[in-house]
Amino acid sequence: MRTPRSFRRRLRRATVVAGLTALLSTAATSATQAPATAGTDCVPAWTMLDAPASEGVVDVDVISRDNVRFSEQLEEGARSLRWNGRSLVENGPQVPVPPRTANLFQVGAGSFDATGGWSLVNLHGPYQPDGAGVLARLDGGRWTLTTAGASQSPETGPSWLVDVATVDSSQAWAVGRVEGPAGGALIQRWDGTQWTTADHPAARRASADLRSVKAVPGGGVWAAGLQKNEQTGSYQPMVLRHDGTAWADVALPDPGAEGMLYALDASGPDDVWVAGISGSQSSPKPLLLHWDGQSWATVPAPEPGPYGGDIFKLYAPAPGQLWALTNDSSMGVFHVQHWDGASWQEVKPQGEQPEAFGFIFYDVDGSGPDDVWVTGTSNRTVPSDIGYPQLLPRRLIAHLSCGSE
Repeated sequence: MRTPRSFRRRLRRATVVAGLTALLSTAATSATQAPATAGTDCVPAWTMLDAPASEGVVDVDVISRDNVRFSEQLEEGARSLRWNGRSLVENGPQVPVPPRTANLFQVGAGSFDATGGWSLVNLHGPYQPDGAGVLARLDGGRWTLTTAGASQSPETGPSWLVDVATVDSSQAWAVGRVEGPAGGALIQRWDGTQWTTADHPAARRASADLRSVKAVPGGGVWAAGLQKNEQTGSYQPMVLRHDGTAWADVALPDPGAEGMLYALDASGPDDVWVAGISGSQSSPKPLLLHWDGQSWATVPAPEPGPYGGDIFKLYAPAPGQLWALTNDSSMGVFHVQHWDGASWQEVKPQGEQPEAFGFIFYDVDGSGPDDVWVTGTSNRTVPSDIGYPQLLPRRLIAHLSCGSE
């Protein structure tokens, strides 16, 4: 998942007044329904969970139907939440926030199993790196901050981690980039004791960048991102795969003159999806590729907006099914899209809301076709006496289910 930019950097945050009843109602069922699940009477529908003030839920990681973990960005610090199958509760002790960092502290992508896992954090805001990087570890019900290993080329610039994948308590992977003209893509491995930098083909490729990583049961570990074509100066999609022994490049279909990958997900080793953009960054088109275990195919992507668009998050619940979060370039309009194996349909987990509301989606995950979670921020703009509208953000957690939890 890509860590969202802080709203503090874009708009002055409003003071949220108590009793703001015009915002989203608690557990309001939306009008959008999904197709019935094959072989059952289930017709899943979306509900919105309670929405107190916050800067948004930036990550969701589904372990099972009754064990779902969320990372919520607060005005100062972060909060870990868990769905227990009946209600949303605070996930025990919280991520420690070092002194004098609370108003800059940011939480990002996370990955968990039944015993624990990892969240990426940034102590000094979205634009200031923390040296080699910092990760928050959940183990035995307690959170600790852990420093990432030194990059392969620390002399070229600081490093950034943007996604993490937990395999088990003794193994995890994190990906990102090393800044600087000689920097390359970064892969770190947790061996149960410490984080160290892993060797891989894109480590020394100038401007290479990994954006997403996924541990696929029975299929190794996959990572997706971009690399620069030194002859043309354009960016090209890049996928790497670890087969249990070493990382290797994965050959991809030709995306055209330019392309980048932002998202990756898989339901199994023969159902791997990667997505991002093709074309120029000024007028991008969504790019979607699928691996069936034998070869790659370019799959029709959701229609972009008038100024282009991208796919920045994927969830693959089963073969022939895909959820995608998309963004219309230059318009700041976010969409939730569903692929049924033949066509795309936009869904609105929030239902129909007044124009004063805006919805920013950050992450999507689930345990199957009829159990899907979408997280983000719901914003309401209100008039003010300071010359421009104030922004009232609240967390957004939407759940597609049959209502039997």
